[in-house]
Amino acid sequence: MVVVTKENNNEELSHLWRNIIRKREYDPVNMEQYERRQGERARMVRVAVRLSGSRVQVYREEVVVYDRGGEVVTLSASAGRTHSGVHVVVFHESGLHVMMARHFLTYQPAEHAHLKQCLKAVQEGRLVVILGMPEWVRFLGQGAEDVLSELGSVWAARVASGEAWAWIGVKGVATLAEGVTTRSPAQFPASDLWLEAYVVKVIDVQRAPPAEPRCPWYVLPGLQRQSAFCERYEGYGDLCQCHQPFFPDRRKLQIRIPVTEIIPVVVVTADKPHHLYRLLRNLLSIAGGGQTEVLVAADGGGRETLALVQVLGVAAVVHQPQGLASNRTNANVRFALYTVFSHFPQADKAIVLEDDLLLSPDFFRFFHQVAPLLDLDPTITCINAFSRHSYPDTAWDPRVLLRARSYPMYGWMTTRAYALEVIPKWVSGNKDWDWWLTWEDLRRGRDVVFPEVSRTFHSGSAGVHVSGFEQEIYFNRMMYNQLPHVTLMPIDQMVRERYDNRLHEDLKVALTVMPRDRGLWNLTWLPPFPTPRPLAIYLYAINDSDQHHSFRIFLICLRTYDESIMDIYKGVMRLRWRQQLIYLVGCPASPYCVHNPRGQVVYKPTRSDLRRASEARDEWDSFLLQTNPRIARHPALPPSLTLDNLHIASNPKHSTSK
Repeated sequence: MVVVTKENNNEELSHLWRNIIRKREYDPVNMEQYERRQGERARMVRVAVRLSGSRVQVYREEVVVYDRGGEVVTLSASAGRTHSGVHVVVFHESGLHVMMARHFLTYQPAEHAHLKQCLKAVQEGRLVVILGMPEWVRFLGQGAEDVLSELGSVWAARVASGEAWAWIGVKGVATLAEGVTTRSPAQFPASDLWLEAYVVKVIDVQRAPPAEPRCPWYVLPGLQRQSAFCERYEGYGDLCQCHQPFFPDRRKLQIRIPVTEIIPVVVVTADKPHHLYRLLRNLLSIAGGGQTEVLVAADGGGRETLALVQVLGVAAVVHQPQGLASNRTNANVRFALYTVFSHFPQADKAIVLEDDLLLSPDFFRFFHQVAPLLDLDPTITCINAFSRHSYPDTAWDPRVLLRARSYPMYGWMTTRAYALEVIPKWVSGNKDWDWWLTWEDLRRGRDVVFPEVSRTFHSGSAGVHVSGFEQEIYFNRMMYNQLPHVTLMPIDQMVRERYDNRLHEDLKVALTVMPRDRGLWNLTWLPPFPTPRPLAIYLYAINDSDQHHSFRIFLICLRTYDESIMDIYKGVMRLRWRQQLIYLVGCPASPYCVHNPRGQVVYKPTRSDLRRASEARDEWDSFLLQTNPRIARHPALPPSLTLDNLHIASNPKHSTSK
């Protein structure tokens, strides 16, 4: 306000004085209001977050309770930092202790599905802090955005790439605070964000337990351990929900299956208790779960992991971590394989699982049906529950078993004798244990048996061996059997001699196909409808290493798993294409080349063939890697609290929920 005055004019001076006293710094404190606020403050706890280009922190009062730091983010290297992505921290609403702290690498695909599952699994009434920084929206799927909006966020679905965002609220109740720092197209990342909220501490549960339990079942006999776990940890969904919770006793109610021998399960885990709960709940809820002993081999023995297995009534052993990354994993798998046979001395076979798997309803039926095969044929080292080519287009019959020079993966069964053979020689250095087992001095011409349709599903991502990109492109497209009762083909047909004879019979009657180069990717060389006769394609291969990429080019074109060429049996790979049975036969390496009616005429891809196929596959894969289209603020649009001034990528392929 501008005031014009004249000297010796009392009226004008009075007018000036009135304007001065309107300034707030001249207002006296309202003591009554001040005392009331101080009283309210004594009953509250301050929760604050700080997000910067190199660090993410959560405070309770002045204490840092969550801290993730990394290198400073730049536009040329915005992803992959140790603090990039979405962070979820959950506090107990009474004691305000941290119940869960998880980090989701949403700058990679597939992780948004786990973020969605995590937020859905948090119980209502918990205090939740969610942070996004700095490149967290790149692969944030619509499903995850919807959950954030359901929680009460106004801005999460409108934040652009490189912008910082934070939300503090009580799930199912209200938003307490939300903040975002936006950026111009020339700025990366956005400015630091500081957000705080004052939360009423209902009661200090350490000093005065609440008069009423959170859930009615808390006071039921025998459930004290489960209720105590649910008051200490979060993110376990139905294990802790008040209505229709999952009780471990449900294991006793599962359908019994025919069992002729004891086959225990050992679960290899490190520090992923939420994945472990999902797997153990799965194990305890399928047919045969009540008849099967389960042992958890925990790498490092985190307190939360051990508390969880106690609640579920599962035995656990702890392994002292050894090495880093692959070395650490190698040591823990060896420990698990040794321990399961030590813990169950009466067992001649055991099943090994990792904690990031989902299981088919006939998982135990499958293994008990095929278990005698390990006694019938010494040329088989293990039985896998997983198949690399278990896609809707390349697999079809859940009754069928196959064999190949593969390795144990994603749920496998082996014998005590095989464990005793490989444990003393166990891999050292940075090599992976599973690939090491395929070395010929260990394999010695033996094979692995696996189903045409998988009995496990890999549901991890952003891990040591599987990135979010590989999870989205390969594993998320796979299928696994959902039928509860499947009678497998006669297992004696898998004995090597009979399996060889069956291949000879199939290839004798097979229809030989010679692909046309230009139609390789669009599959015009295949019959339009399945034929009763198998198809045979004879390829150029001098051994099973596929150095000429003759097998791989067909895996690329059939849009199946093409990262490794392992599922070959004596130079033959068996696949389907929409129920049509196809044999790929490598010549002159395979003894089955004798059935090639064209003699030496075999398909050998040229460099241009490989280039065209790879380019077509890359383009097809790109549709699976759907990125978020919100790339920046539009410089021509004015700022708005609704954050509608977005610059959207052209032809956006917006991510979908999983």
